[in-house]
Amino acid sequence: MYRNDTLSSNAVVQAKVDAICIRALFSRARKGAMLAPFAMLFMVWMEKDVLSIPVLVGWLIVNAIPDLFNFLLTSHLLKHPPPDEKMAYWHQWEFAIRLTQGLIWGSTAILFHIEGTNSLVNDLSVLVVLVSVSAVILVNIASSIRILTGFSLGILLIPAAYYFWLGGPTHILFASGLLLLLWVELETGREAYRQFAEGVRWGVLNKETSMQLEIRNRELDELNQQLSTIAIHDKLTGLYNRHFIVEQLEMQHDLFLRYGTACSLVLLDLDHFKQVNDFHGHAVGDATLIAFSRCVENELRHGDIFARYGGEEFLLVLPTIDLDAALQLSNRIRLKIASAPMIEQPDTLTVTASFGVAQLRIDESVGEWLDRADKALYRAKGNGRNCVMA
Repeated sequence: MYRNDTLSSNAVVQAKVDAICIRALFSRARKGAMLAPFAMLFMVWMEKDVLSIPVLVGWLIVNAIPDLFNFLLTSHLLKHPPPDEKMAYWHQWEFAIRLTQGLIWGSTAILFHIEGTNSLVNDLSVLVVLVSVSAVILVNIASSIRILTGFSLGILLIPAAYYFWLGGPTHILFASGLLLLLWVELETGREAYRQFAEGVRWGVLNKETSMQLEIRNRELDELNQQLSTIAIHDKLTGLYNRHFIVEQLEMQHDLFLRYGTACSLVLLDLDHFKQVNDFHGHAVGDATLIAFSRCVENELRHGDIFARYGGEEFLLVLPTIDLDAALQLSNRIRLKIASAPMIEQPDTLTVTASFGVAQLRIDESVGEWLDRADKALYRAKGNGRNCVMA
């Protein structure tokens, strides 16, 4: 499985590298097509006194057609980039164009050859232009080893074969030099392509790595958020847990010492909850705790903090609320709980709750504050339950 995943990953990376190389080829090919007419005009100017105007114009038109088509094609592809999976198709078109260009340029050695006293000088002049064009275009098409090979073979192998066919020491020397140049260009082109592709590959790998790290970081952030939520929330009811609510009590205590802002807390305990579990089962008991939590939450303000303190006991922190307001809120919640069934399926079940309320006092610790609320809760239970005591 690991080997298959690695192979798949390598194939994806290679496909992206190929696509980027081909896109770079399009960009360079467009610039090359814009510069090609200068080389053609220079060749015509150099041969204007040797060949007839119709021959030169005909050669100029034939040679310009692939460049014009290449310019239009690459301009379209750069303006409307094709998807990666279509790159191989357009690469075939670019290969056909470049191969045609190489063949046309290479055939120039045959078309522009003349007999007579100036034959070797003319052949050498043509040869210099062909070598210059092949050397300049080497960088232009280095991002595709296939196209580089096709163009180089066309522009250099045809004149080399022709000069071998002509015979003679000088022409054979020209042909040998062209073959040597062809070998150098192919080796240089392969090395240029290797370096270019390697740079692209590292860029792709770095991008892929960055994307993977970004995904992992997002996953870690989400996981940390989930862990943070789990750490401060009760799993059953979704309320804050005991650890979190005690921290909030400490915070409210500090605010009270600093600003003197009133704060009250309420301990709530479901009456006779053990009987719910004994007679109806723990599943119903859990459903009752959840329904009770939602019922109380609906009566709270934004900023009030409600938590499951343990078992069927809950704790409510009311910032900026004094004792009278806390008693009124607690009584309203008590009446709402007792007025309607807490759950109706599988059995209709109505419950009540007892409340112990305490407002934070000066020179009182959090433990003492909680202890007063707890004693108030016990008084509520001793008073017959389903009541609020301070």
